[in-house]
Amino acid sequence: MIQQKCIHPTARPECFTEYNVVKCIEGCDKIKLLLYCILRYIFEDKNTQDERRENNKFYLIFLCFISFSLVAKKNEKEYTSFFWYASDKDPIKQLHIGNFALPSSQQPGPLVGFGQNIIDKGDLQIFLYGDQLKGKQRSFNEVAPSILYAITDYLSLFVEQSVAVKFREDLFTSHGIEDLIAQVEGTFYERDTLHTQSQITLVGNIGFPTGSALKIPPTGFGAVSFFLGFTAFCMKTDWYYFTAMAGVFPTSHKTTQFGKQFLYQFGLSKNIAYKADGWILNWMVELDGFYSQRNKILGCMDLNSGGNFILLGPSLWFSTQRFILQGGISAVIFDHSFKNQFKNSYFAAVDVGWKF
Repeated sequence: MIQQKCIHPTARPECFTEYNVVKCIEGCDKIKLLLYCILRYIFEDKNTQDERRENNKFYLIFLCFISFSLVAKKNEKEYTSFFWYASDKDPIKQLHIGNFALPSSQQPGPLVGFGQNIIDKGDLQIFLYGDQLKGKQRSFNEVAPSILYAITDYLSLFVEQSVAVKFREDLFTSHGIEDLIAQVEGTFYERDTLHTQSQITLVGNIGFPTGSALKIPPTGFGAVSFFLGFTAFCMKTDWYYFTAMAGVFPTSHKTTQFGKQFLYQFGLSKNIAYKADGWILNWMVELDGFYSQRNKILGCMDLNSGGNFILLGPSLWFSTQRFILQGGISAVIFDHSFKNQFKNSYFAAVDVGWKF
């Protein structure tokens, strides 16, 4: 094939055109521009840094993750989609090895975190999720049956109805149905090669007030709530990295309104063993943070509500062509609850799924 010089003004002599696609070893790669912006952010002068808010650290972490996840092997065929734009009519399917040994619905995902539910069009799955949050003089046990359906290859619908088996706070106990959640998730960006997949999704849901805000402890917000966030991950044949952030915004009802919540999550997973088109076994480590503002109950601010706590712990993932089993336990490594509240100790969860 005849190699042509790249027309990009910053191109090096090594740049060439291959298969009608401009490829530059140095100079033209947009990923390098993104990395340059990150380095400039880190090493800019102190006066400029002082003007930035503390929350911009999350923005930097996000940029670093995305730049890392978008790097593909040189000269490897790629497929990129961005909303309605796609670089090729035929998406690339990864080799059936490691984390890609099974279809997307059966590939590893977070245990505690939300989202990352983009699966193949027409796939239908049901799940039964059980968890326990345990602390000093408090315990929250619940089960959550759910259903996941792929409307398209880039859009999914997830419906979950949690049930409080037994909530206990000091001398008070409660149980019953919690708020019903209807969630949609869509692909914002995706990049595929034969050995990797990188994806960013947008997640939104509505919580319907089927639970109770007046029980002690409460089993719901007592009003409609809204959830908005994003997820991002990079999956390779042997490793899987992911992050996610979101906000929960409860509305008010009869002078009662629960505080807004902010969720943040990071994790990684390593393939232990697999059988192509047979099964996948992975270990995983997750860090999950939860921040919430104080609640307002019947017009009065509840000073003993809200705070910030962080979970860190391992889990195991096992899946076959139809079956999924995942379980783990996380320690509460940080707990800053407002005013006088009992501290949390650990969070344990197990998730069982079946694909039809």
